[in-house]
Amino acid sequence: MFTFAAIILLLAVQAPPQSPSSAGSLVGCASDAQTQQLPGVAVVAKSGRVQRTTATDTGGCYELKDLPIGSYRVTALLGGFDNVTRDAVTIAPASVERLDFAMRISPMCECVHVGGSTLAEHWDYAYAVLYVRLSPSEPQPRTQVGYYRHAATVLKVLKKPVHPLPTPVLVIQNQQRGTSFPYDIGQEEVVFLQSPRPWYAKQSEFVIQSDNPGLAVSGDPAIVFLVQDGHIQKAPSDSSRYVGMPVNAFFKELRALSRNK
Repeated sequence: MFTFAAIILLLAVQAPPQSPSSAGSLVGCASDAQTQQLPGVAVVAKSGRVQRTTATDTGGCYELKDLPIGSYRVTALLGGFDNVTRDAVTIAPASVERLDFAMRISPMCECVHVGGSTLAEHWDYAYAVLYVRLSPSEPQPRTQVGYYRHAATVLKVLKKPVHPLPTPVLVIQNQQRGTSFPYDIGQEEVVFLQSPRPWYAKQSEFVIQSDNPGLAVSGDPAIVFLVQDGHIQKAPSDSSRYVGMPVNAFFKELRALSRNK
């Protein structure tokens, strides 16, 4: 006959082991410069292939439940405000991480086309043309409010600048107007970089003024062709015919421009 202690021991042996939760949560609130809570702010958390989106409620707060554990980039977006991005937000098992956003009203943006309207004119105007892959943002020095800093791995120099390229090359992207996400880590692009650099960029930094390639505030110009799966995914509006072109064919056309100079 089993004793009471033996029954307890048997149940303990047969019970499945309890594994810790493999998910956590992210909560927080968004407010403006006057600390007024902001409803309707889109909050996007991304880690590898995982992307979760929610919005702040009428009280200006949000909650993202059941996030797989890992390190996330979290971006808050609201029309009329600068995007706010935080990297390396760690979600631990069965934890609740808090992340609040202080958002600033975007200044009025008078955007103009710069550097010409044809690929040849963009080429002539550019200080350098590089094919790069974006890497995680540099933690220091601190980036100007409203901007987002990436290190860029140079995959190919298509038009060599007069002066040697800095190492590493940094690209800082304007997040103003709350209309677009920061460029993704790992994304590839052909950038037509301009000179001189704006006052807020250091010697090793180039500026992408807008997420909309081909638009730039005077003094911050850069033309961008986004690349995905070996093809041009997005191009300036005046170069829309290049969308869908294999990037190697695009390089060939750029080499032809170089030989004609």
